[in-house]
Amino acid sequence: MADIAKNEKKKGSTIEVALAFCDPGGSYARHAAVVMASIFANTQSPVCVYIIHDDTLSAENSAKLEQTALNFGQTVKFINVEKMLDPEAVDLSKHSIDGSRGTLFRLLIPQLIDSPKIIYLDCDVIVNMDLLEMWETDLGSCALGVVPDVWSIDYRKKGRGVPWRLGFAWRAMGVEKDKYFNAGVLLMNLDKIRAEYDFMNDVAAFYKKYKKTITMADQDCLNHIFAGDVHFMGIKFNRIRAEDLEDNDDLVSVWHLAGHKPWNIYTRPGVDELYWRYLAKTPYSSQPEELISMILKGYSSSKYVHMHSGDCIVKLKKQMADNIFRGHILTIPYIYFTLIANRFSGKPTPAKRFSNKSLPEAE
Repeated sequence: MADIAKNEKKKGSTIEVALAFCDPGGSYARHAAVVMASIFANTQSPVCVYIIHDDTLSAENSAKLEQTALNFGQTVKFINVEKMLDPEAVDLSKHSIDGSRGTLFRLLIPQLIDSPKIIYLDCDVIVNMDLLEMWETDLGSCALGVVPDVWSIDYRKKGRGVPWRLGFAWRAMGVEKDKYFNAGVLLMNLDKIRAEYDFMNDVAAFYKKYKKTITMADQDCLNHIFAGDVHFMGIKFNRIRAEDLEDNDDLVSVWHLAGHKPWNIYTRPGVDELYWRYLAKTPYSSQPEELISMILKGYSSSKYVHMHSGDCIVKLKKQMADNIFRGHILTIPYIYFTLIANRFSGKPTPAKRFSNKSLPEAE
């Protein structure tokens, strides 16, 4: 009740945030609730969260997400895109190591939400700061506010080379090594995207041309389409590496828990705890005993935890196969072919300008 009273006193314009996920196993809704709780607990302004989902979001999970917002006196709206998805559309899971049906949902945001701008967040993000600072970032005339991906950060700051396959792939897609951004946190200028891009056609054209060369399906797509039309924000708005922490002040960041997840394994001291602290503020874990049980169950079922050395051999074999395919060795011929084709046709440039489609209303 204290949180509700606190938020009733808030003034100012509403910050709009979009989360997008497919939830066949029923677990992503819990992570989305953690993202929401972390935003609400730290942001003084009114916040409206749009949940972009399909029919895999259960009524029980939907109710818990709604209750999470209600507990903080904030707003959540649900947009079901099940009937909007073309069954003939590209299946990202076939073209990306991390692709899934839910990955496609964020690409629908300019069509779905009739607002001037919005913040998009992955469901493995913890907002441990007031989100107003990002919301008020001046994008100038740019379509997106972004943060460089870790490879580009290293390339910029430490002079480290980009892994050779990524370097070739980015070059083929028309993306510079120091300007490849992470798509887990975005400040989107929706007005510009709708006015100057035929966005969904651009997306379809990208997958048709580059589906054999990409590694990160939606991220590669956005980097290609918006190359040269992004504003780079501070690293604190999409901080991934805990080892780069210099002091406790750096904990005041938007944490992107990419890679190992805190609900599976403990790898980021001082950061992974944030997930469990904010989970305790959601309907998914209202009692300490319940929270402890969830932590132990998550860690004990992790593929990284086992009791017998024989399991190591099995996991090493799987990891070797995984490394081969995650390296996308089989994509190299396609990358070289694309580079050669680009040489004769001209360097790829971002596709722009075009039409809008009608926008469905949020529920």
